[in-house]
Amino acid sequence: MAEAEEIRDILRLQDELVRHRVVWDAEPWLELNMSTPQLKALLLISEEEGIRMRELARRLGGSFSNATVLVDRLVDRGLVERLADPEDRRVVLVRAAQEGRQLIGQLITSWRTLSSPLLETLAPEDLSKVHEALRVLLEAAQQNHRET
Repeated sequence: MAEAEEIRDILRLQDELVRHRVVWDAEPWLELNMSTPQLKALLLISEEEGIRMRELARRLGGSFSNATVLVDRLVDRGLVERLADPEDRRVVLVRAAQEGRQLIGQLITSWRTLSSPLLETLAPEDLSKVHEALRVLLEAAQQNHRET
């Protein structure tokens, strides 16, 4: 199979897996009562000890004002908090509050709980293939992140 064709096939399979997980394993996501942009913002914020609002807006691919509205809603829910940048008090940083970190932890736990039975159905050699593929993808993602 040509490389471009194989990539298309991998992406198609990934799409099917994501659709399957979203449709049949949607309960943890539905319980959030949160929009997709809010969840994306919370995930980005939780990866940093404090992220500048302008950087958050850039990573979200939107305007500063849209990022501000998202953060306002997350602050209102007690999921994130604003603080002054210790290096420049004019700059506002945002970080995940304890409740926001707990929510992300609960999502990860839910994902693992839902994924574990699926992985347990795999034959040992298939499980090893999945393990290796995920390890390689994670390394590529980390390398890509360092380069951007």
